[in-house]
Amino acid sequence: MSAVLDLCDVTAGYGPTVIIENLSLALQAGEVLAVLGRNGVGKSTLMKTIVGQTRLHRGEVHLKGESIGRLPSYRRALSGIGYVPQERDIFGTLTIEENLRISARSGRWTVEAIFELFPNLAGRRRNRGDEISGGEQQMLSIGRALVGNPSVLLLDEPMEGLAPVIIDQILKVLHTLRSAGGLVIVLVEQYALMALEFAPRTIVLDRGRAIFDGRSIELSGNPELMASCLGLSGSLA
Repeated sequence: MSAVLDLCDVTAGYGPTVIIENLSLALQAGEVLAVLGRNGVGKSTLMKTIVGQTRLHRGEVHLKGESIGRLPSYRRALSGIGYVPQERDIFGTLTIEENLRISARSGRWTVEAIFELFPNLAGRRRNRGDEISGGEQQMLSIGRALVGNPSVLLLDEPMEGLAPVIIDQILKVLHTLRSAGGLVIVLVEQYALMALEFAPRTIVLDRGRAIFDGRSIELSGNPELMASCLGLSGSLA
């Protein structure tokens, strides 16, 4: 079975500066991956490399067998990459519904399906993006990625700065997406134990290289390995 997302010996960064080095990664349909590591080791750069926001120095990025490593970001989105950046990047002057409709493509995840997934948004569909809370903006960012009906969903620290009640709501949605199957989910998350519980597979980055790639349970069940890979035994601040 060919991988949906396949990175082969990828070296990438910003301008001449290399952040990700010789990284290979293959993900099958329905696979869920957590990306962990200390601050500044290249987690967000990996996500931006997949979506085309960095300079690819060497290597290949394939989506469903097609090379996308030299395509602009908008072409990668049209090819099936959904991206939820740390900054959320919603359109503040557009309503919630307008933010969703301009990104919608045919498929399971319609605008109304997103409103069912996030009832908070349904009740405020006519509010502008700059009139809603940070938690609602994060829900909208996830919803906007989903209405593109991607085959790969990239989430860069979606829980950052959110209240526990909002984190619980977003986690419930992520579990729903995981249970539905078929969608590749890549989660960068600062809360290591939460990410390890959610994703069956984990990679740990250090200085742009993968120092662990395996079953999450192998990492969470080994405090010494956790401490070695992450510098902490429990959570990653």
